Amino acid sequence: MKRSSRIQASLCSLSVLFLSLCHNTLPVEELARNLDRLSVEEIRDRMELYIDQLAGSEKLPGAAAALFREGTPVLWVHKGLSQNQKVSIASLNKPFTSMILLRLSRTGKLDLDRPVREYLSEWEKQAKKPEMSAITARMLLSHTSGIPYEPGGKDSFEIAGKKYPAPEPGMQGKFRYSNYNYHLLAELAKELTGRPLPQLIQDWILTPAKMRNTSAAASNGAAGMVSTLEDLTRFCEFLLSENSRESSPYYRVFAIFANPDHRRSVNEYGLGWHVYTPGSGPTLFYHSGTWYNAAAEIYIIPQTSSYFVHIANPPNFKDKETIRYRSDILKMGRLALTKAD
Repeated sequence: MKRSSRIQASLCSLSVLFLSLCHNTLPVEELARNLDRLSVEEIRDRMELYIDQLAGSEKLPGAAAALFREGTPVLWVHKGLSQNQKVSIASLNKPFTSMILLRLSRTGKLDLDRPVREYLSEWEKQAKKPEMSAITARMLLSHTSGIPYEPGGKDSFEIAGKKYPAPEPGMQGKFRYSNYNYHLLAELAKELTGRPLPQLIQDWILTPAKMRNTSAAASNGAAGMVSTLEDLTRFCEFLLSENSRESSPYYRVFAIFANPDHRRSVNEYGLGWHVYTPGSGPTLFYHSGTWYNAAAEIYIIPQTSSYFVHIANPPNFKDKETIRYRSDILKMGRLALTKAD
């Protein structure tokens, strides 16, 4: 991947002032509208202006974004956040966790379709109900275990000193997003390797990907990591490179990611990524992470070696203006990523 200084040099031929003059007839709320008729370059210009106008405020202290199409930098912009400033990536931790489990599967240490109770001794002791006995790693990865999002009451079970809500009857096999699924995957990875998940992420992903400003020390499988704009682009480059290298334990990993147990229209959740398969065009993989002072997204298209990365640090991710900002910037990024030349 090209060094960030070269990337910025190639993208800074137009100043934000010039962009403002080009779009001076559009108020900020109009920048994300009527995009279909625009070229990739015009959408990029709007994204730069959008971030410049909204970042640096009380509700959005900083934001940064990068977009590569077919390996070529199209966008690299940041305001209020430097390219190497760390932010929480919240649930964007999940794709990292899924890569660890899929590597264990590829190397023969884990069968994704065998019951988890066969690997976790504590699970075996508590798997008294059919719903518990049947849960597999694939179900946990794809959020189809039946375990709810909210904490359980009396009907719960305990693994490694942590309580989990029991899976709800009739919900197994149906998509229900729950952080508990990925907390359990962290315990499973530790059981299989004798090493905690944060160390596995460091050794198997962050170090080889040269993600020097990213930390998984606080990862619980579902969230807890911190990263930067530049490092998340390195993660995308690592994914694309390993996906095509036959000797890699992550070879053709996107083929596995895209094998979900749940299908809803054309939007799916695979094994650690949301999967969007349009009527025509290549498959798009994506995941977001939001929390207080945290917003992070990756959209990636392996077939064309293209990706979009966005991070921000809004104090309140539930704020209406923050929600609108994220919706708009992601819409622009997705369209710039998928638009035909």
